[in-house]
Amino acid sequence: MKKRQLKKLASIILACTMVVGIAGCGSSPSSSSSPDSDTASSESESAVESNDNAETVAEEESGASRKLTMAIMQSSFVENYDTNYLTRKLEEDMNVDIEFDILPADANDAKTKLSVMANGGGEMPDIIMMALGGSEILQYGQAGVFLDLKDYLNDSSITPNFNAIKEENPEDMEAIIKAITSPDGGIYSLFDWRPEEWNFTPFRCWINKTWLDNLGLEMPTTTDEFAKVMKAFATQDPNGNGVQDEIPLTGSNAIWGGYTPNFLINSFVFYNGGLALSDDEKTVIAPFVSDGWRDALTYMKELCDMGALDPAMFTMDATMCQALLDQDTNVVGCVCAGGWGYWNGGLDSPNFQDFTLLAPLEGPEGLDYALYYNFDPGRIFFITRSCEDPELAMAVGDWFLKRENSISGRYGEEGVDWSMEEADTSTRTALYAAEGYDCNLAILNNVWGSMQNKMWQSVNPEYVNIEYYRGKDSLAVEGDTRDADYRAQGYALYSNHPTLLPALSYTEEENNAISEIQTNIMEYVDGQLAEFVTGNRSLEEWDQYLADIENMGLQTWLETAQTAYDRIK
Repeated sequence: MKKRQLKKLASIILACTMVVGIAGCGSSPSSSSSPDSDTASSESESAVESNDNAETVAEEESGASRKLTMAIMQSSFVENYDTNYLTRKLEEDMNVDIEFDILPADANDAKTKLSVMANGGGEMPDIIMMALGGSEILQYGQAGVFLDLKDYLNDSSITPNFNAIKEENPEDMEAIIKAITSPDGGIYSLFDWRPEEWNFTPFRCWINKTWLDNLGLEMPTTTDEFAKVMKAFATQDPNGNGVQDEIPLTGSNAIWGGYTPNFLINSFVFYNGGLALSDDEKTVIAPFVSDGWRDALTYMKELCDMGALDPAMFTMDATMCQALLDQDTNVVGCVCAGGWGYWNGGLDSPNFQDFTLLAPLEGPEGLDYALYYNFDPGRIFFITRSCEDPELAMAVGDWFLKRENSISGRYGEEGVDWSMEEADTSTRTALYAAEGYDCNLAILNNVWGSMQNKMWQSVNPEYVNIEYYRGKDSLAVEGDTRDADYRAQGYALYSNHPTLLPALSYTEEENNAISEIQTNIMEYVDGQLAEFVTGNRSLEEWDQYLADIENMGLQTWLETAQTAYDRIK
């Protein structure tokens, strides 16, 4: 920081004057400077480059802070990383000076810059702060670019906050260790653990309760009952305008949680977008080649044939979908959408107010699963080969895992932007109040998603237990708890699912073997689903469909996934 560096400069000059007759002032290698550092900072750094011995003595005598360089992705919502509240708090608590190397905001551009730094053979920043995938991490780890952090994580004197998670939330720790351990057994990163259940079940189905009431129909609970309701929506003028303009069932893959087939498939077989686990949790399987998948296709085709399922959902973009939801006369009977933001006016939209959440439907075999995504913590903090003080860097990473610091990394300044004091929380409504949760985290000033100088927009390690998510401030205004009520209702309705296949981490060789296979198969599965449901392809060609997927390399994918799954077990 500017003031800190100027004070540091003064102490160094004084120290150099005191020791010049003893040790002299030697030269030291120059370090990279942040592109955002100001002129005064640059001058102070250049003034001390030739005072290596004096600086060491000055730091030892005065307790001066130690410097760490950190590469971090630029966020358009962060005003200034040097003067940021989170930066200042970190520096003060840990007695360090953070010098930033700003990476591009675009993830691909940032990865390219990281690759250039890693392969250039020169000095790298001490810490890399950005999200990377498992195969990328493994490559950098095995090449020695990133350090293995296991020994530091096992040392509670260096990582007390990490080790506290082991004691307080062992189940979380078990999942974290599985997620951050690379196929070679190395742990090259820290993590951001902030599970938010609303994001795990985006394929929420909204049904027009006004139409049900107009036709005197009960809320459907099974796939058979749902088909009857949809037929009634198609033929009995539920919006009462005397025109057969109703679209009983629609959706769009272009909006979050909007692909309605994903809701219906889970009444026949569990599917969350890829491979899954067998009932005994021992074998990796492909739901999209199962008998249940075929039964789901048959059911959806029947809906399409009776005029209930909108075939346009397979090609509709987000703008078209929103325009359909916002017509002056409500024409939609049922739709999947991640939230109410796809209706103009959101919660206050007259059209949205016709809708209520529909629970997963019980299928012919008794299944009523919800599509549920596994929470996979991001891997976001790496110590590089150039770091001369990895223990200090590790302690800095661990600092973020303290509860209050993790919360500051998301919500800003304690006591100004957020509070856990009872005086503040007692006047707020928890996000899951309808499920019996009291508020434990009051948001006093919501800085997320706006230009601010309080935090780094969550580009840092963090650990916030799911209990804090459920108990955090719903930001209800004047007693309007609809947001919180829908979230609690979604939690209650969409939590039924089998044991999930965890995120699998592949070796470079494994990844190379299956990456193209995965892409080709999933594109084929998605395309053929639309073909079967709309009748463009007959279900009598099911066996050919299975043969096509097998020829694309399904067994190679399954065997490789099984190996990766067995490895983490």
